[in-house]
Amino acid sequence: MKKLLFVYNPHSGKGKIGSALSGIVSVFTQNGFEVTVYPTSAPQDGENHIAENSGKYDLVVVGGGDGMLHELLGGLRRAGTGTPCGYIPSGTINDFARSLGIPKNPLKAAETAVSGNYKIIDSGSYNGNIFSYVAAFGVFTDVGYTTDQKMKNAIGPLAYYLDVLHGMDLKNFRSSSVRAVLSVNGQVYEDDFIFAIVGNTHSVAGLTALIPDNSSMQDGLLDYTFLKTPKSISDIELLQSSLLTRKFDPSVIISGHAEKLTVTTERSVKWTLDGEFGGETETSELCCLPKAVKIAVPAEKTKKTV
Repeated sequence: MKKLLFVYNPHSGKGKIGSALSGIVSVFTQNGFEVTVYPTSAPQDGENHIAENSGKYDLVVVGGGDGMLHELLGGLRRAGTGTPCGYIPSGTINDFARSLGIPKNPLKAAETAVSGNYKIIDSGSYNGNIFSYVAAFGVFTDVGYTTDQKMKNAIGPLAYYLDVLHGMDLKNFRSSSVRAVLSVNGQVYEDDFIFAIVGNTHSVAGLTALIPDNSSMQDGLLDYTFLKTPKSISDIELLQSSLLTRKFDPSVIISGHAEKLTVTTERSVKWTLDGEFGGETETSELCCLPKAVKIAVPAEKTKKTV
């Protein structure tokens, strides 16, 4: 019988996974798996358990928010086993699941996890630390992950972020910005920036407008978007229109795709990795990790593999 390790965060999504645990395990067993369940008890607990035990299983599935997904990838990379994986999302935003079409419903997500439909995708590395879909710094990082999701849902994520831009005056922007040098694709850009994302996703904090066109989770490239610090009201308006139309004006936004990039800032800045604190540094090396993860997705996203 095939063996499945299910690691979940019992506190994520107000205990959403725990309340559905019996049904989730039933889905796994009905699909021919002998299941071992491991609830996490502290940060990094899931990553450590996966790193130490994933080689004993045919499939590793995690349940929780983006932080739990981050631990899944970290554990699998440390183990070096290449074990296929699945994901049952229960967080507030679930950008990664949205990008792959993984259902929000726990039982449907469990069915997806054991469906045998896999997609091999890239991930990223930030100063040697793996991230599943995004590394970021700047004014939107806290806004995206701490604001009431109901408020953003009510008016739409893009409208919400445009409203945030509109509500900040030039003095706020200057105090929140950082001077940085971006080295990417043989080019060097030096400017003041209020926000930056580097990732492998189609959505960040529920927002697609920050992702460059033609982004892919399977092309061996990271997608990047850096918002320059507005110096005038017209700059703010240009930023808003660029995000609204998805036509990034290079005078206010630097974006593109790259295998690797380096960001050097005049002072230490805090980065988030998959929505969690990722460190504070002045020099950041980011690169794509091609074909890093074999993850189960809904059947319509790919062809079934053995």
